[in-house]
Amino acid sequence: MHRALIVSALLFTACQDSGEGTPLGVALADGQIIVGEIQTETLLLDGAFGLLEVPLSDVGAVFPAEGERVADGGGAVTVWLRNGSELRGQWAEPELRIGLDVGGKRVPIDMPVADMTSVQTRGTPIWPDREVFRVKTTWGDDFLVDAESSQLVLQNDLGSFAPFLAECVKAEPVTEDPTGDWRIELVGGTTLVGPLADGEVTFLLPMGPGEVTVALADFVSLERQSWGHATKSKDDSSLDFYAEPEAAEVQAIDTGYRPRPAARSGALSSGEGWFDQRALQQEKARH
Repeated sequence: MHRALIVSALLFTACQDSGEGTPLGVALADGQIIVGEIQTETLLLDGAFGLLEVPLSDVGAVFPAEGERVADGGGAVTVWLRNGSELRGQWAEPELRIGLDVGGKRVPIDMPVADMTSVQTRGTPIWPDREVFRVKTTWGDDFLVDAESSQLVLQNDLGSFAPFLAECVKAEPVTEDPTGDWRIELVGGTTLVGPLADGEVTFLLPMGPGEVTVALADFVSLERQSWGHATKSKDDSSLDFYAEPEAAEVQAIDTGYRPRPAARSGALSSGEGWFDQRALQQEKARH
């Protein structure tokens, strides 16, 4: 049984009325599209992992978690990072002021957040250049982690072990209960079984917030995957151990998020340089 989504907040630092900012496009339910600049470097997401600081340069898009407008899902949104990671939160009393250059001057616009259907930044998706470790949570988060810096700490009668994810062929709960024993298979052939320490795992992320800590009770799956655009580095001998991962059976959850086609009414065209998540979404759905 999933717990109710906590009340959290997604806040954009207000845009100043002058100076260079970050290009941002906002589509509204009535068909209006506002393209301007927002003067901030960080998106603050206060959700299941606490307050996260996400560089705006890593953000590709923000969509309502349910329905067409942000208001339809009670303010819940999904933040897409450019590498395909998705972070979920509740958008409560946000501020989003865009500076629109029109008529020879910059006009500040306080966007009606409840009526937004999408928020997009400029930039292309960033595909991983090697196999990835992907984490899903009961909150609807679905993100990639830095396998060479993230560790799992397992304890059993033999001792305490803290392998990096890059050393693991597979790491998963022995049963459906992630708070119980885990089985970790290492590249050298070792298999360890035992509970993870502290009831939570801290993952370092290659993009977005520096790290997130996931309680085991909120954990859905941790999978090693090989994406279509990924290539193994010949200089990285650790990757030579890995074969194409088998499709794993994971707990199916309904995050409430439905990807919005970039060509739909009110969306910004990817052909104009706006972020388009569809190829990443298709690759994630393949696994």
